[in-house]
Amino acid sequence: MIRLPVILMLVFLFLSPALGSAQEPPRDNAADTISLAAGSDRIGPDYEVRDVEVLVAESTTSPGGVLHPSVRVANTGSDDIPSYMVTVSAFLGNITLVPVNGAFQSLPAGQETTFSLEYKIPETIDFGGYTFSILIDPDQTHDINISNNMKKAGGMVSITPPDDDSFIGCEACWEGYR
Repeated sequence: MIRLPVILMLVFLFLSPALGSAQEPPRDNAADTISLAAGSDRIGPDYEVRDVEVLVAESTTSPGGVLHPSVRVANTGSDDIPSYMVTVSAFLGNITLVPVNGAFQSLPAGQETTFSLEYKIPETIDFGGYTFSILIDPDQTHDINISNNMKKAGGMVSITPPDDDSFIGCEACWEGYR
């Protein structure tokens, strides 16, 4: 009889951890993964557009013209890959301009620089006034915070007809602009 209480005690000791774990709610590994990813800090560059200017001389141009905006950018995140070219898209309203020189050299953390870019205006653009804006890293390949990647330049860019006689005398050219 003495053996029975000892055996019961041993069985109870061996089973008690299993009983305790059975009372613990099951773990959701997917939820753990999501919460770990959501709480972790991503490390990488954060390009912030500080200023965009279009030359006054270029604020009135024609289809096919070229704009040379001056852009001031800072990397407020961590270092970027050395010798990496960061793409910059440019727009007149919602029309994408054709990049001639539409990229800048990657920046180390804390560095701020001003550079000039070059974009061609499509020949098919309608005449009128447009807001000029740029978007850094449009493919979102390196920049960790895209909320500060776009900025509009002050003022408007006017697309006007050329001053040559062939356009002035062309009735079909003016269709829709009267």
